[in-house]
Amino acid sequence: RRSASTSAYHTLRQPHSMLLAVCSAPALHSGRLHVVLGGSVLPHPAKADKGGEDAFLFDDKRCLFGVADGVGGSAKNGVDPGAFSREMLERCHQAAACGVADALPDALRLASECPLSGGGGSSTLVLGQLEEGTSTLRLLNLGDSGAMVLRPAMREVSGTDAKQLWPRVVLRTQEQTHGWNWPYQTRARTFDAVGKEVDEVSTAVREGDIVLAASDGVFDNLFEDALQFLVAERLDALRDPDPLAAQAAADALAQNIAAQAKAIGGMRDLKTPFSEAAQEEGRSHKGGKVDDVAEPQGG
Repeated sequence: RRSASTSAYHTLRQPHSMLLAVCSAPALHSGRLHVVLGGSVLPHPAKADKGGEDAFLFDDKRCLFGVADGVGGSAKNGVDPGAFSREMLERCHQAAACGVADALPDALRLASECPLSGGGGSSTLVLGQLEEGTSTLRLLNLGDSGAMVLRPAMREVSGTDAKQLWPRVVLRTQEQTHGWNWPYQTRARTFDAVGKEVDEVSTAVREGDIVLAASDGVFDNLFEDALQFLVAERLDALRDPDPLAAQAAADALAQNIAAQAKAIGGMRDLKTPFSEAAQEEGRSHKGGKVDDVAEPQGG
């Protein structure tokens, strides 16, 4: 929802390492739906010196965003997982921008036709795009990063006659895992097959919807209702008619979610999605998961 004069074109940004892509929902822009994008990356403390292993991209002009979570195990083989995730997203972005690909799946197929240059590495992946001139949001997901669409609606406040605007969940991608903490991933040597491995989901979005895309550092530490609460706190700001104010709100929301996820990741005395998943698999784990966090957010 930035004006044409301020619709800066963003590719990869990698501040820290918790990647939160706040794609605060599409808004009307010259009679068409458009996306306001914000993001934040907070790295794992042990990986901060190299910028973490998560990466994200967003391109306001093409209403395109993505998150890649480089798998840390690759480092044992002397490979930088962060370099792999960044190159993969950059390749996807170049394919989407070249004018040959008609849709997001075509861009991913085009991006994967040539081997990646790094020679190794692996990563999860989520890509999203609001298709030009339509209300269709298309999502591609591999592994345990993910995306969710929230739609503000009025809800009664328990115990009172008051009502409040609340972001209900209308869509969420499902993680792909072989088992606990073992996500599907694309590897350098199998990148040419990634288009056949991703889940493809699409939905019709509305003005005011909020789209969150994030690495597992967010979803492993924050329950769905916690994410809804954090979004609800900033709904008025996200819906500001001033494009720059809405942009600032999207960035602030991304940073807040990333900070909350990072804080909970270091706690050992509370229940988290990660600890619940461990219990379901007969594993023992208390508290959160210390991880990189990457989140682009749009609205």
